[in-house]
Amino acid sequence: MSGQLLRAYKWAEGWANPSDHWPAITGLLGAVLLASTPASASTAELDSVVVTATRSPHPLSEVPVETRLLDREAIDRSQARNLPQLLGTLPGVSASNLDDTLGADNLRLTLRGLQLNEGYGLILVDGRRIHGGLGAHGDYGVSLNQTPLSMIDRVEVVRGAGSALYGADAMAGVINIITRRPEREPTGRAGLGAGFYETLDRDDRDATGSHRRDVDAHALYSGPFGEGSTFLVGGHHQQDEGTDQTAATTRKDTAMGHWQTDLNDHWSATLHGYFARARRDHHGPEARHDRAYDDASLTAGLDYEQGRHSLSMGGYHFDQDFETGYPGFAHGFRDGRVGYREADVRYTYFGERHWLTMGAQHQRQTLDYRFRNYADGALEDTVHVDERIDVNSVYVQDEIWLLGQRLILVPGARYEDHDTFGSELNPKLAARLQTGDTTWRASIGRAFKSPTLRQLYYQGLYRHGDYYLASNPDLSPERAISANLSVERTWPGSRVWTALGVYRTDLKDRVTRADTGETTSQGDPIQSYINIDRSRIEGIEAEMRVGDRTGWSMDAALGLTHARDRRSGDWLPYVPRHTASLTPRYVTASGQTGIQGRINAYGRQYRDAANTRRISAHQVVDLGLWHDLTPASTLRLDINNVFNSDRGESAFAFRQGRRLGARIDVEF
Repeated sequence: MSGQLLRAYKWAEGWANPSDHWPAITGLLGAVLLASTPASASTAELDSVVVTATRSPHPLSEVPVETRLLDREAIDRSQARNLPQLLGTLPGVSASNLDDTLGADNLRLTLRGLQLNEGYGLILVDGRRIHGGLGAHGDYGVSLNQTPLSMIDRVEVVRGAGSALYGADAMAGVINIITRRPEREPTGRAGLGAGFYETLDRDDRDATGSHRRDVDAHALYSGPFGEGSTFLVGGHHQQDEGTDQTAATTRKDTAMGHWQTDLNDHWSATLHGYFARARRDHHGPEARHDRAYDDASLTAGLDYEQGRHSLSMGGYHFDQDFETGYPGFAHGFRDGRVGYREADVRYTYFGERHWLTMGAQHQRQTLDYRFRNYADGALEDTVHVDERIDVNSVYVQDEIWLLGQRLILVPGARYEDHDTFGSELNPKLAARLQTGDTTWRASIGRAFKSPTLRQLYYQGLYRHGDYYLASNPDLSPERAISANLSVERTWPGSRVWTALGVYRTDLKDRVTRADTGETTSQGDPIQSYINIDRSRIEGIEAEMRVGDRTGWSMDAALGLTHARDRRSGDWLPYVPRHTASLTPRYVTASGQTGIQGRINAYGRQYRDAANTRRISAHQVVDLGLWHDLTPASTLRLDINNVFNSDRGESAFAFRQGRRLGARIDVEF
């Protein structure tokens, strides 16, 4: 097996410099050696129930679609301060070029070779779509920094095509951020943290005020409210000084409330509200801020459970007022509002050998904002975006148990009608086979991605540096066929867990920018968007967990990715040839004290589609220590980026260097 993986690794890396290979080779050899060593691995996470992969509850070890879980314990032990850094421990996820700051550009975040910011993976909060946020690149992007870690209960990552259940944009997978829920007993939690970090110089210029600081504080309270009801309220404040050449204070304040009540033995109702205000300072004379987001969302749900029947109905309202850029900015100044309205219903029948799920959804996205073009600081013109986009969909899925429930087949399909580019039908077939202590999973499905707001809906030219861009209302969706095969094994006696998977995604009608041959009246070139590119992304993912909740334990992960544009032969941007993660830890027998390290290694990659700007292979090392001061309070000390890695791109960007941080969390 190890020989096959090493041959596959050489295939993925091509004829790269051998010195780029050592992190992945070291991690792989360590995994092979440890897999043959007696050890004890906790099965608590494998027994956790997940819901995103099939919209029905399954223990993680039994879910028929490939899923990874980051639970509350993993969040607490991690040295990460935001979700992209937390996800970086999973194979196939690359957060190599993101700093651990509020405004880190999510353009560089990829899942299985495709950029999440560009809409190639669907990001949900409590099963609902979100938009923008600090770190989102462009007015069309989506940031994973929407929800503070203190408010997250768990994160479910479903790999592979997910359009059969979730519709557009679930091409590389689905990331569902599930927030904390109310508890039956009165419970309070609070925390305060602070840190100091360096900002590393670029090759061609120095950072001003390179020693910077961050702070965050949170408080949550949950408990019963009358008979049969529970509630949760919480708030979180985050602040740092960014990693630009000059320190720019970035702050975000978040409030969340959740109410749940049992109406009778069968019916229950939920209400969830979320509000956030984020700002990034701008030190020039033109404006006070160059990023501003005000988010508000409200979700209401009604659920029915009786015997084998489950019915869920819900509504969702999301609005975001935003500003990006500032007056006079060469890349433009945008301000306005983006919103979502959703209504859905889902029914599941839990039969003895069939679990049948059917659902319908109406979604409306509203766009109302302005893009102001500037040349040499003077306003040229204003481009309006005023759209209402309606999407109606129905879906069906059947989970079929065969061979004494050792085999599960899951056929499903979703029909979606989009009022701009018509209808899409996305089928999928997944299977899970249990053979003793080994689990096999396979799936193949069709997925599609909607063109971005910028590609489709701008009503006029907009400046992008030294050229102009025009939307193309005749674009078609991008479409893909994605296939996965994986095997997992829990080793008897040793309780070591290992996993190995392969995948391929063939993407067609990929949208790319092209020169129109036209110019503005001032002679500036005009580019637009066309459906022309085809891409193939192939990869291998390997994982291992060994150890128990106390004593020595380790998590290891390796991802090898081959992602090329089939027309040009160029590598897709921000996709490292390999990602490797090694997380050793030691927890005392009492469980009161623990120490954890994390080594993330990344292969070479490119910043641009033409492959002219290369990011070198690099490694980032983090260390963390925690100690329970009392049964209800924990002190945490972290050193992030211990060796001041520039993440391979000192020629292009200022990067966050070593960070020293401390925090205390209490429960009452």
